[in-house]
Amino acid sequence: MRISTFLLLPLAALLSGCASQRQATAAADSGNSAHQTALAALESQRFVINIDEVYTRKGKRLDTHQSYVSMQGSQLEVSFAPDFFSPRTSQQMDQLRTSDEQGRLEKIGTKRNGDIQFRIHGRWGWQQRRRSCLVTLFHDSDRAFLEFRSERDVAEGTAKGTVRPLDR
Repeated sequence: MRISTFLLLPLAALLSGCASQRQATAAADSGNSAHQTALAALESQRFVINIDEVYTRKGKRLDTHQSYVSMQGSQLEVSFAPDFFSPRTSQQMDQLRTSDEQGRLEKIGTKRNGDIQFRIHGRWGWQQRRRSCLVTLFHDSDRAFLEFRSERDVAEGTAKGTVRPLDR
């Protein structure tokens, strides 16, 4: 009886290890699938990045669910939640949501850790000045880090969000 207990204990541990490895592999496959879908959407320039975290220049984190960056071909749209801005006149309200019909996306490359970087070029803001947004798609994820830059290539703010393909 004692001998069978000593034999069954390692066998049970081995089998439970195999089951947890199968679960980890399944989770990695689903993450990889989401990453491939997000990458394909970025490369085809038919995507929306739903922003859920915004960081100010001073590093303060703000949660949001109304902000996004969208691109469909050369049609670019950038929208931020109204609560990020102080009250303003109606002439300046276009800072909240703006679009550019001549936006373009370029793939910069892949970092050592596997993150893939893109740069969106366009004109947005109430003065429609040239700006860019560095998009870093995290390795094996559909999450992205965005860094908004001015026409003088000065960082204006950062955000994190989820990349989703646009429906056709």
